Amino acid sequence: METTIYQPSDHILLTSLGTQARKTEYELDGQPAEAELTPLALVQLLKPEQLPNSVVAVITQEAKNTTWKTFQAGIFQILGFDPERVDIPNGSSREEIGQILESVAERIPEGAELTLDVTQGLRHFPFIFYALVLYLKSLRGVKIRGAYYGMIEGSPPNTPKPIIDLQPLLELPEWFHAVRMFRDQGTTKPMADLLQPLADVLMQKKSKLFKSGNQKAGTQRNEQAKQAKSSVDWLKKYAFAYESALPLELEKASKALITPIQQLPTINFAGLPPLIAELVEAIVSAAEKSAFATPPSGGKNWKRKIPLDENELKRQAYMIDLYLGRDQLSLAVGLMREWVISWAIWNSGQSYEKTGAWLTYKLRQSYEHRLGAIGAFVRDPAFRSTITDEQKEFGTFWNQLTNELRNALHHHAMREDLLEEPPNSLEDVRGFWNELKKGRIDLPPLGGNGGRLLLSPQGTKPGVLFSALKVARPDTCLVICSATSAGSITEAAKRADFEGPIKQIELTDPFGGFDEIDAAAEHAHRYLLNSDKVVANMTGGTTLMGLIVQRLSEDAQKLDRPIKRFALVDRRPIEEQDSDPFVESDCHWLDRS
Repeated sequence: METTIYQPSDHILLTSLGTQARKTEYELDGQPAEAELTPLALVQLLKPEQLPNSVVAVITQEAKNTTWKTFQAGIFQILGFDPERVDIPNGSSREEIGQILESVAERIPEGAELTLDVTQGLRHFPFIFYALVLYLKSLRGVKIRGAYYGMIEGSPPNTPKPIIDLQPLLELPEWFHAVRMFRDQGTTKPMADLLQPLADVLMQKKSKLFKSGNQKAGTQRNEQAKQAKSSVDWLKKYAFAYESALPLELEKASKALITPIQQLPTINFAGLPPLIAELVEAIVSAAEKSAFATPPSGGKNWKRKIPLDENELKRQAYMIDLYLGRDQLSLAVGLMREWVISWAIWNSGQSYEKTGAWLTYKLRQSYEHRLGAIGAFVRDPAFRSTITDEQKEFGTFWNQLTNELRNALHHHAMREDLLEEPPNSLEDVRGFWNELKKGRIDLPPLGGNGGRLLLSPQGTKPGVLFSALKVARPDTCLVICSATSAGSITEAAKRADFEGPIKQIELTDPFGGFDEIDAAAEHAHRYLLNSDKVVANMTGGTTLMGLIVQRLSEDAQKLDRPIKRFALVDRRPIEEQDSDPFVESDCHWLDRS
């Protein structure tokens, strides 16, 4: 027969027919109706706003020869239009079941509304309809208005046969899926989407109760509506925090979610699925593992009061392991990097347990620089002879975590290198991470104890180094010079009353030897590493000497050495400078801190 083309606004009643028609009295919501077939009774008992405007009947050859005409006439008499017949086989094989699913699915357009009757037909048809409805809901956005079954058997004799609504059973798989997605993937959006209609309906019922004057029932519904809405709100906040890898926000959302979600089983409402208590228990169990032990204080500044302690590090480590276990690598490595910075702050022994200072940018940046210095130290071939095993292992871990994994993933592989599968370094990072989070690894020291180091060029004017030594008052001095200017170094130091060690990097070509820059930097690295602070004079000498001092200043920063730069200005006439070079110049500091 000709197939009707439905519009998305259609409300379709989907049913199947058996081979027997017998006049029976049915009952739905206390209202009786008599009919020879259950779906004919159903369309009599539905409220006007629940009635379909299209009917599709799935029938076998036997049903076509027996009950179809009765059904067709009844639907026309009650609803005023003819039903559509879908001829199907008995479904006695996998191929026939597939044919049934495809034939029926063709009649249900995307976005349609569907009422289902599964009373009649062969015994296995309800299972086929069940699978079909799940498919239509998930992939076609079909809305299920109701799913009904007439209990012809099992009811007391001489009493109306109840028609029961099975819709909660159709919604139960969605709840199972939502809980499983929460438990296995950390996403709470499906759960929030399922609870939102419940919260809306409870709020509407509350308003109706208050308007009718039933204050007691209205107050009870109001509390239930608030619990449901609170659950939805915190599920949404949990989803944002989890999917953005925000540990403190997630810990707050987890803690706040537990109380309202635990109240759901106490709500006496038909919109809740069966087994709600067990579903809620699974949600609470998952949330408790990432929740604060006690709720954080309110207000916008609640994060400032979160202490950095061992428990906080353990909670965040649990999150990182969740991300790793779920192959959510971008979230895992991003949070792991921040965790290592927090761990380094906590490992320093300073008192951050009772303050949120550990979250300030300045403090975190300083520890990030220290970790970066260990990484740079490991990468630099100049230090291979002095590096310890502990420094090498930690620096390699940091480089793999930040340069290989985090940068590749967070920049979405926008580089020439392919990233079609997780990098090999992931397993190395995981192995080191497992030891680090258990407290089996310490942050290795990196040089120091050499005091203040002065970097200065020395050209033909000996007064430059003299003034630089007077300004910086270093413990050690590293001079960039030439064979010609080296002879004035000792005199300048003597005039400045400097008695500390002076190291020299003598350039072969102080004007054009740009190929000497890398060698000079490599030679200087040991002095930078041994220093506690670097002071750089940017004045004097040739342009090349100044470039080398700038390069060494940048290398000092990479090694996490505090660096301050200054420039010297001698405002005297040139003749006076030449005749009396050892007069302290004016100093201008170039860095704020």
